[in-house]
Amino acid sequence: MSETEDKVIVYAPRRLTKTERGILRYVAEHEGEPCTKGELAAVLGRNKKTIDRLVSKLKADGMLAVDYVWDDKGGQRANVYRLASENSSLVAQVLS
Repeated sequence: MSETEDKVIVYAPRRLTKTERGILRYVAEHEGEPCTKGELAAVLGRNKKTIDRLVSKLKADGMLAVDYVWDDKGGQRANVYRLASENSSLVAQVLS
C-alpha cells in the first residue's frame, strides 16, 4: 500500500456486553430525550467512567449517535443519544 492510498479499517462483529445492551435499550426507549452519562450510570447500576468508555465504544462501532447540546453561554448540557443504525444486526439483537 502506498503512502497516498487510504487505509480502510474493518471491525469484526463482536458480542455486546450486558451494559452495552442496557445502554442501547435505554436509548431506544428514551430516544431524543436529553440524558447525562451519570443518569445512564445510575439507571444501569454502573459507574460513570464505565458508561463513558462504553458510549465511546458504541459510537466508534457505529451503533450510537450523540447530539451534543450547549447552552447560550457555551456550557455543555445533557447530550441527546440515539441509535445510529437500527438495521445493525447487533442493535437488532438488543431491541428484539
